[in-house]
Amino acid sequence: MEPLEDNWHDIISKATRGLQIDVKALAKNHWNEKNAKELFEEICHPATLAAVASALHLNANALLAIAADHYHPTLSAIPKNFQRFTTSYHGMGVNSYLLWSNETKKAVAFDTGADIAPLLEVLKQLQLQLDAIFLTHGHGDHVGQLQKLITHTGASAWIDEHELIPDTRPLTPHHRYQLDSSIIIEARSTPGHSPGGTTYIIHGMPPMIAIVGDALFAGSVGGILPSNYQAALQAIEEKILSLPDETIIAPGHGPLTTVENEKRNNPFFKK
Repeated sequence: MEPLEDNWHDIISKATRGLQIDVKALAKNHWNEKNAKELFEEICHPATLAAVASALHLNANALLAIAADHYHPTLSAIPKNFQRFTTSYHGMGVNSYLLWSNETKKAVAFDTGADIAPLLEVLKQLQLQLDAIFLTHGHGDHVGQLQKLITHTGASAWIDEHELIPDTRPLTPHHRYQLDSSIIIEARSTPGHSPGGTTYIIHGMPPMIAIVGDALFAGSVGGILPSNYQAALQAIEEKILSLPDETIIAPGHGPLTTVENEKRNNPFFKK
């Protein structure tokens, strides 16, 4: 089973930073101070972890399940014209994706990852033409191979206007791209992890797919600045978790998941 991107300690650390709560100070009056201190040394005390989760507005049951290694997202079949590539960026796994049309033989990429060789090999094997590159955000692990990918394919690259980098074009609000007669890609703004974070919704084939970048992980979220924390979580709920339950969520790191999995098992969303 593929491990989650974040463990329980990563989750409480992100929530603590986002809310700017001094959990150790709270512990002096509300919990076993020693146990609370040890949580931040990655020593898990379940009862104290549940209490801390409540203070951080996290779903305690979901967090405890992750701490006990009980949450591993399950999916039904993945569309055959969609592929994930996980490459190593300074030892950290990062995902990029390829979607193609058997009708037009056109393809689109989502982010570049740290090595485009596997993606180029699929393009060659299936005789596909890469037409566009859609970037979820401008961090180096997601765009580091952009110029190389453009050089090899001639594809145009798109990113939110707040994160324009060389060789990219700005996305317009609710940008839509038609891959073939049925498949349409819709861009939705989901900032928080970065100023121009973008989610790409793939319509027109079962199931729907959401390429979410670092907005959302299986069982967690990407790091969010305190000034954006609540707004970012609200954007995830409104623009990603409002999609049909069977929608595949394709994150920038960690395993694929679904909307239903995250509504039930992600500690950041109490429902």
